[in-house]
Amino acid sequence: MTSATPVGDHGGQDRIPRVPRTGGLRLAVVVVLALVVGTLIPGTAAAAPALPDGFSVQELPSGQAELLTDVAFLPDGSYVTTGKNGRVAWVSAAGDARTLAELPVVAAGDLGLTAVAVAPDFAQSRTVYLGRALDVDGQWRLRLSAWTVEGAPEPSSLTGERVVLELPATADVHGLTGLVAAADGTLWVTIGDSADFRFADPLALRALDVDSGYGKLLHVTPDGQGVAANPFFDAASPGSWRSRVYASGFRSPFRVSLDPGGVPILGDVGWSSWEEVDVVRPGASYGWPCWEGREPTLQYRDLPECQGVANTDPLWTYVHGPAGTSVTGGIVYTGESYPEEYRGAYFFGDYASQRVYTLRYDADGQLVREPEAEGFGVENGAPVRFVAADNGDIMWADIGDSTLKRLVYAPGNRPPTAQAAVTTDPATRTVTFDGGGSGDLDGDPLTYRWDFGDGSFADGEVVTHTYAEPGTTPVTASLTVTDPSGAEATTSFPVVPANGVPVIELSAPPPDQRFAVGELVRATATATDPEDGPLPVTWSVVLVHCSAGLCHDHPGESVEGPEYARPFVDHGAGTRLEITASATDSAGAVTRRTFVAEAGPAVLTLTAATG
Repeated sequence: MTSATPVGDHGGQDRIPRVPRTGGLRLAVVVVLALVVGTLIPGTAAAAPALPDGFSVQELPSGQAELLTDVAFLPDGSYVTTGKNGRVAWVSAAGDARTLAELPVVAAGDLGLTAVAVAPDFAQSRTVYLGRALDVDGQWRLRLSAWTVEGAPEPSSLTGERVVLELPATADVHGLTGLVAAADGTLWVTIGDSADFRFADPLALRALDVDSGYGKLLHVTPDGQGVAANPFFDAASPGSWRSRVYASGFRSPFRVSLDPGGVPILGDVGWSSWEEVDVVRPGASYGWPCWEGREPTLQYRDLPECQGVANTDPLWTYVHGPAGTSVTGGIVYTGESYPEEYRGAYFFGDYASQRVYTLRYDADGQLVREPEAEGFGVENGAPVRFVAADNGDIMWADIGDSTLKRLVYAPGNRPPTAQAAVTTDPATRTVTFDGGGSGDLDGDPLTYRWDFGDGSFADGEVVTHTYAEPGTTPVTASLTVTDPSGAEATTSFPVVPANGVPVIELSAPPPDQRFAVGELVRATATATDPEDGPLPVTWSVVLVHCSAGLCHDHPGESVEGPEYARPFVDHGAGTRLEITASATDSAGAVTRRTFVAEAGPAVLTLTAATG
């Protein structure tokens, strides 16, 4: 990517769209959080969610505390989820969650644990597949593995890793981006070009080479061999990349699915101008890096390797702007509960603009209905994966708040959503409760009823309550919001009235310091808590990039310790790093202190030639 880099370098990670920062704000900020319960994404503009009449979104737990990347269902209705930082979780059909594994990953940039699929014979084999980036003897690798789920009747752990595919990761973006375990037992895998986005990287040309695994849609057997029906299959070398390739010429093919006819369809994240959706044909090349969307790519088109390169026409393209800058491939709706106009429609999304779209195509892969100009739905989370519920309802993984969203259709009045923000003054045991984040898709006014958990109640959007009993034992409070038709929603959460929050002492670079690419950004922090004493410090970094009027996050790795020392990375113009030191006490109160590291002006050195 160039200075117009979109969120499209996500490779399965999550991005949280932002309002562009104005006025040159660069000062370190202090954020002390108590408990925030609900779905508001920190750091975003709180625009009102919108969906067509009759549709609403139900939230389901993911078992992930942060950066949910993927989800796959087991035969009994429970599901397995993955988090960018390596957590594999299992959630029962009733919503009870547990961690199955914490896998070692490289979480730099857009890498991490990005994909999960469940083998179609899971009831017998207990096999799940996971895609991640990891360090192997000092080299980053992209790996697809099969694992056995232990525990019965409920899963308890993973064991017996078996590597299916592996290749080096040559950049911190465009890794293993999609995974489908088909009903016939074969696997469909997408891998990005693993090339640098900051300039026209010649490594991107590997996407056109069928003897390379980069920039491809692969179709393989469970042991990693190419499927015999693949267009370039070589019976003498079934494990070669050529034998595995189904189609080529992709940049960051983020999320693939099979339509009801078994045809793969995917979203390919663009570079400077275009996002695209492709109905994929066997043996076809979709042109990257010589083409982006339907146009020759300015930075690559004049290279010798791009001369004469053909481009397969995408199903749909959209230019970077309000529609978004980072497509997330979706699925075809196969259920019967939605209105007729959506049956057989392809639901997909854009992470950066937080929109869901639908379109239609025919049996020949030709577009017959364009997506909605303003989106099917907006501000209902940052979608990074679409799946189907047992009745076909569309669901998506929201990386913004790490919940699953289920799109349901029920004509008539739609219930509200409840969200509570809680702040505590431990010296007086006075707690402020704020329900302003709650909402109603129909725009109806809401009433607010608070149960403080100690036998006391109050009404109002914002209320305060002083608890009589000292101590740091949590009590369970709740908020119920009700619309004029009587529909209601409730959220419950713990409150610790007398608990003091952690205190962080942060030493960070001055606000006016600028960093060159590769220059170390250093900071130190210590954390103490009135009740718990010294606490460990966790550092997290978010790369914020602005493009086409949208700002979005590239969440990076999290590390523990008193010191942060990492090189400044570049993501084109409009890049900054938001680096946060956080500490959590035994009651769950969190303190975060954040500072911003910004890039200095680029320096161009010219050397005069003589003679």
